[in-house]
Amino acid sequence: MKTYETNSAVKNDNYTSIRVKKNTKKDVNKFLDRANKTEDCGKITFDALISYFLENVTKDDIEKLQLQSITWAHEDKRLWEKKKGKVSENKWKEMLYLGQSSEFISKHSRLETSYTS
Repeated sequence: MKTYETNSAVKNDNYTSIRVKKNTKKDVNKFLDRANKTEDCGKITFDALISYFLENVTKDDIEKLQLQSITWAHEDKRLWEKKKGKVSENKWKEMLYLGQSSEFISKHSRLETSYTS
């Protein structure tokens, strides 16, 4: 009777999946393909790439990422809180509806506006 020996290597189950958009995964794979073209050193893995960037991200990098995610919903709340002590809620709403708040928003908003004074 023939017996087959299986080489059961210890599997590392310390990995998990991470959700990214298809284009992001494609871009990372392209990057890793370019980075791993040379055969004179070990392969860079997705895990090593993410770990490297997490260790080397600066406070400015984090702020830049945060600013990329701002919406008008965030800005409305923040700008209202900044202006709240100076005008009543009714006056603030009036300024919004009449377009009088454009200058204030262009000066204090973190989002780009087309208003020029």
